[in-house]
Amino acid sequence: MSESSGSRRTVADRLAELFPGESIALVDRVDAMGTIFDSLADQRPSTCGAYALRYLLPAVGFPEHDGNDLSAEDYLAYLAAVVIEGHEVGPSAEITARVAAGELTEAEARARFPQSWYRYPMRASDDPVVHGTSPTGVARAVAIGTAGALGTVPVAGRDRTGSPQLTPDRWAALLALVEAHLVDWRLHVIFNYDSDQLLAPRSPLYTVEALRAPADARRIPRDDWGVGHFAGLAGLWRRPDGERWLVLFDSYKARGFAGYQPQPADLMRLGVVRSDGRNGGVLLIVPREHLAAAAAAVEQLGVELGTWSNGSLEPDDWAWERGR
Repeated sequence: MSESSGSRRTVADRLAELFPGESIALVDRVDAMGTIFDSLADQRPSTCGAYALRYLLPAVGFPEHDGNDLSAEDYLAYLAAVVIEGHEVGPSAEITARVAAGELTEAEARARFPQSWYRYPMRASDDPVVHGTSPTGVARAVAIGTAGALGTVPVAGRDRTGSPQLTPDRWAALLALVEAHLVDWRLHVIFNYDSDQLLAPRSPLYTVEALRAPADARRIPRDDWGVGHFAGLAGLWRRPDGERWLVLFDSYKARGFAGYQPQPADLMRLGVVRSDGRNGGVLLIVPREHLAAAAAAVEQLGVELGTWSNGSLEPDDWAWERGR
């Protein structure tokens, strides 16, 4: 998946190398997303939910908010009310003090400390249970960062009683709905899931050859990362045997092929339903003019709309409501 000299391949070109002859339905502005995504380093420790917006929002027409770069991980983490790890606070504060004292310019500090400096107020905790981004936080960043031009349709993997609401039939219907409206609704998808339900993208058995043959792909072990994760959708399609698969943008470039990660859709369903004591789900991100239609269409599948708790702290000042 390396770049050829003098040219840049499209996302379709990349995926054609992995799955020659298979037709993958790609999300709107996928090449703009890929250009940004390819330029990004790995995420910071707790920012995967915010990271998924770094390559999405600028690509679909929202490069900044209030003069702040919407591909900047720390600004999106601030908008998404991310809870960072306690050990990150001290180093970041030291860099802030050096900038305030004139020892470093902001540009120098960002260049030298791209992973450790947070320029905006951040919540922090020493409790690993609450680290990271809540789905409500991601929805908050979408709404605020685009001044309401984009909104979210959240679908929890489990209902309020704890029973799976994304059953195999509803899951299949949801993905069919997504594929049918990739173009006219210009919708995008971010999954929040238990990583250990999916194929292990760092396994030596996770190879191009194995993925091309569905029977061989099933011999790839499940992941053992042991975390909840967010990843954006690049595309989806049906394999020659009829099974639906997804391609994810992963926030760690070693997971998959330079971060492009094919996964069976039925395993993602298990990931968003989760069985590890936390909750997962799917965020559809839709332009405001299509938000009502998208929400109504999803509800017609027999699911209830609403965010879920993945363990991370919710924003203090914002809650998801229909239409935002």
